[in-house]
Amino acid sequence: NAVICAGDVKVSMRNPLMLPDLVLCDPALTLTMPRSVTAHTGLDALTQCIEPYVCNQSNPVTDVLSLAGIKCGARSLRKAIEDPSDVAARTDMALCAMYGGQALANAKLGAVHGFAGILGGALDNAPHGALCAALLPHCIETNVKVLETRVMQTDPALAEEGLRRYAEVAAACLGSKGASVGDLVAWAIELVAFCGVPQLRSFGLTDADVAEITLKSMASSSMKGNPVQLTQDELEAMLRAAM
Repeated sequence: NAVICAGDVKVSMRNPLMLPDLVLCDPALTLTMPRSVTAHTGLDALTQCIEPYVCNQSNPVTDVLSLAGIKCGARSLRKAIEDPSDVAARTDMALCAMYGGQALANAKLGAVHGFAGILGGALDNAPHGALCAALLPHCIETNVKVLETRVMQTDPALAEEGLRRYAEVAAACLGSKGASVGDLVAWAIELVAFCGVPQLRSFGLTDADVAEITLKSMASSSMKGNPVQLTQDELEAMLRAAM
């Protein structure tokens, strides 16, 4: 697929004719990437593994790809940033990106990318990966809170499945079966800070923009894959938390 600007939004263009005959995934080509590019693209790759795993259209094949990618990204992004010449870490991040691409093409994404596509078109010079990273911890926290409360009352089976998946993401990211979703949120916040990702306000987002950005995001294709349908108020609160 290709991501192109369409007015003040970024959209994904897909067609079977765009499928390549051969893909070369060579981590050696990433060894000279600047720290900021490594951080932003790495966080985007990790997000593109997490969202398909918890989305409402996951399947057994994308589950395998997503979890493998999450584990690669979680254990190696820091290493790739700290030591750009670490070929093993770069290999893990290349796999994370490839697995995420395969997963999202065959499942869905979620609120992070639902917002990021709109924000990327509205804000000048805002790296896509940085937008995703700033939103990721708050998206996890919001989705889990809604699953534990509103959804648990109306559809317990859906809530329990969503929470189970987030618990598995926590275990994969922290390398511990006992990791909680709260641990996952704290881990994500700390990783984003380590990568030097600023809050959305630094890219020019203002309080006056929140309502319009949220309404546009609610209509996006990625938002429709979120594990739970969020209200405008819930989405606005998520966006403000990332500011």
